[in-house]
Amino acid sequence: MAPRRSRPDRFGVRWSRIAPGRVLAGGRPCLARAGDWDGGGLRMKTPRVLIVGGTGLLGKALLEATPEGWEVSATYHRNAPPADWRHQCYAMDVRDQAAVDALVVRVRPSVIVHAAAVGSVDEAERDPARVGEVNVYGTQAVGRACARWNARFVFISSNAVFDGRCPPYDEEAPLHAVNRYGALKIEAERWIQQHGPSDALIIRPILMYGWPPAGGRDNAVTRWLRQLEAGQTVEAAEDIYSMPLYAGNCAQTVWAAIQRGRSGTYHIAGADRVSLVDFARATARTFGLEERLVVPVPSHRFAGLAPRPADTSFVTAKMERELGVRPLGIAEGLAIMQRLRAAVL
Repeated sequence: MAPRRSRPDRFGVRWSRIAPGRVLAGGRPCLARAGDWDGGGLRMKTPRVLIVGGTGLLGKALLEATPEGWEVSATYHRNAPPADWRHQCYAMDVRDQAAVDALVVRVRPSVIVHAAAVGSVDEAERDPARVGEVNVYGTQAVGRACARWNARFVFISSNAVFDGRCPPYDEEAPLHAVNRYGALKIEAERWIQQHGPSDALIIRPILMYGWPPAGGRDNAVTRWLRQLEAGQTVEAAEDIYSMPLYAGNCAQTVWAAIQRGRSGTYHIAGADRVSLVDFARATARTFGLEERLVVPVPSHRFAGLAPRPADTSFVTAKMERELGVRPLGIAEGLAIMQRLRAAVL
């Protein structure tokens, strides 16, 4: 007689009294995750999440927003965590399938958030083969490990999968990139949909900002702040629009999707659609810096860089309705950064 199984809990996990990997009567597999059980298979353990790319902007925010009752660890490649890092962190190269598999076996996560990537659009344009090894093959390596070891796969994609010609974009809009970075993200998404775990979750965040971890890569806001504080002119495009997303708001949304057991695709964005020059001006105002140093320029002024889509604004109705998260406007996000400044500098 098969053990009685309950309905999925709020994390989307079914409870059973048999160990994961066993088969129930009638040939039905046990749906418990590999990392969810104690040695006897008699009770649920604390759910474990592995964040691949935990020392990036989003990885840092995800660690800081970890819900109570969840056990989280992270990986890094080149940007090692500081000595006082309070989370377990492992060095790992996502291009190495054997290394990825070995770490998943060691950590036994029930969820893997794949946030590791080469994030530079311009670097992808210059060297698409090298960036593709990380952004496409690395995604495949993590996806295969999820399938082999029965972990849920959460992939962090990008708004760069759209060409910016027909905003606002919902989750069903056709994909078409204007640069190689976006094309590589499309390739990774399509592999997941065709070959990845059936319950994979694809998150598409838009222009993200916040305080990066020590030694981390700058984002638009931190780059502008460095220039403004040095009394330098900031040239910002007046004809490129976005819905800037505070990293903490993004992390909150990703956790909501994980806790609710969601799969499929979700767009995550801030509340305001603004031009980059208006975003730069708001940054100057919030931090009490000279707004006159922000100079509007047409995007073709940056001819040496990879092409950018003109407007990839998102429809966030699905995010708000299904995940219950309110998108923050730029005034709120920048104000949070301003309050946190003393703690990060």
